[in-house]
Amino acid sequence: MAIWYSFKGRKYTTDRSPYYDLGGTDWYDKLQIDLPQILHELTAFLKLNDLDIQEYFNTTMVEGTRWEAVAFMFWKVRNEKMIVKGNKVFSYFKDIPGLVSLSVSILQPKTHIKGHYGDTDAIYRIHIPVYIPAHLPDCGITVGGISRPWVDNEMIVFCDACFHEAWNMTDKPRLIVIMDVIKKEHLPLTEEICANVLSGIKYQHFSLHFKFIKKFPGWMKDLVRRTLKLYPNNIFK
Repeated sequence: MAIWYSFKGRKYTTDRSPYYDLGGTDWYDKLQIDLPQILHELTAFLKLNDLDIQEYFNTTMVEGTRWEAVAFMFWKVRNEKMIVKGNKVFSYFKDIPGLVSLSVSILQPKTHIKGHYGDTDAIYRIHIPVYIPAHLPDCGITVGGISRPWVDNEMIVFCDACFHEAWNMTDKPRLIVIMDVIKKEHLPLTEEICANVLSGIKYQHFSLHFKFIKKFPGWMKDLVRRTLKLYPNNIFK
């Protein structure tokens, strides 16, 4: 089956559950066992000074205050400064086959991430709760029309390509780890998948600054994206 990418402009549809159960997968089971130690190291890491906290670039997707993140890796682009600072945290994840993204996501109080389709269906999107101020209906995620709360010591695995939204209507921030892992069947295409997603994200950046691009015909938009694909991924420079 062909890999779906959001930049192709087609809505994602599937008759499968938007959530996955990865129990029985070696790296996932080990991660589950290590969760208490991971959360201990994360707590220490988040108290450090000079963390590289970045607001999500597409603020049109966010209602309320801010959606921020401290990233270790983003589609295989490494944030070496944060990897060094958080080496004890990163050590639990670095050997996972197909790991391409890892960050601490901070959803500030009274904030809603609007419904959207993700970048590709080639990954497992995994959420690990760090600090959850409340459960449904005040704080949670909906994927493919199914809502779930974040629960301590329980990971949520879902298809990022499915239409989804998240919210935190409490007066405290919500913190989770977000990680993306390439599905086993797509591992040989990891470099191509990351390059395609990053070029799509660069295009989003570009079109937010140069709104006239949205009026281009489809072939011209694709040409812009392919051109941007040639430029270095200097996200953390």
